[in-house]
Amino acid sequence: AITEYLSPAVSAGVRIGAANAGHTIYYHDERFIMRQLPSVWINPHAQLIIGINALLDVSLLFQEVTAIEKFLPVVHRLRIDYRAHVITEEQKRVEQDSDLAVRISSTSAQSGEGIGRAAADKVLRKESCVLARDVAELQPYLCDTTDVINTLLEDDCIVLVEGTQGFGLSLDHGYFPYVTSRDTTVAALAAGIGVGLHEFPVRAIGVVRTYPIRVAGQSGPFGPDSQELTWEDVTAQADAPHLLTERTSVTNRVRRVATFSNEGIVRATRINRPTELAVTFADYLDWGMHESDILTKPVEDFIDRLEQLTQVQVMLVKTGPRTTVDFEPYRLNMLRRLRR
Repeated sequence: AITEYLSPAVSAGVRIGAANAGHTIYYHDERFIMRQLPSVWINPHAQLIIGINALLDVSLLFQEVTAIEKFLPVVHRLRIDYRAHVITEEQKRVEQDSDLAVRISSTSAQSGEGIGRAAADKVLRKESCVLARDVAELQPYLCDTTDVINTLLEDDCIVLVEGTQGFGLSLDHGYFPYVTSRDTTVAALAAGIGVGLHEFPVRAIGVVRTYPIRVAGQSGPFGPDSQELTWEDVTAQADAPHLLTERTSVTNRVRRVATFSNEGIVRATRINRPTELAVTFADYLDWGMHESDILTKPVEDFIDRLEQLTQVQVMLVKTGPRTTVDFEPYRLNMLRRLRR
């Protein structure tokens, strides 16, 4: 994850949303799929904040804490907003009800873990809703996270807010009804943690995949100018030595994949106004640069096209799970070579 690369510089990481998106990071050659905790836990000095807009799966949260505590202390860094909503076993049961599941599967690719039901119950303001303040195991970690975050920002600390799902899945801006249960824009992230964007200097990093994805099944369209592909197509175009099939980190279903959408990225940058872009899966354009810090022509051409379309500079490029190229010094070195 891009957050993994950025984590050494931050004082705190914040995660809101729910556990239907898994972010993969590596620590000491161990692979972790983070669904509840902020990925910046690999920085041992960073506070780990679960914000007011979160939907918490308590058992999953403590599973992640237990797994990470084998490598780094987590508990003393954990902050949970007392008003965050908790997903109940009843909400999971209702969402997994056979009749409801059939109706849901025709319009979305829900994980079936009560997330959509919990979000709906919150909007309906049901008395049966459970908040973090109502759960005994969470008491040691409860606080007003909006106060914690704003205090950190007022003290000129760097706070990394981790988005959960892509812009194309936004409840408001995505291809309804093939969307998630919340807005996923930069503005929604700020609102979800209780911060006014105009008050502080903001780096909004737009993360761009070279090949957009959706989960399997009836998960909705890609961009209007995208063409759906097979993973065999992607493998052949990358000239990779093995099949590049991807599965979702939460449901383990084979992802759908398509060609890059010029129209989609223009719309996403116009609405979100990122200050910079980060390109992931650059090695899918040319497997010869997998895990390399030397970018090849197909990747440089993609970056040029992306910057022309969006008028936003690419600053980070991931060439594999463990390699991130900081493109600013790379760009300067490239210019120096050209001048020679």
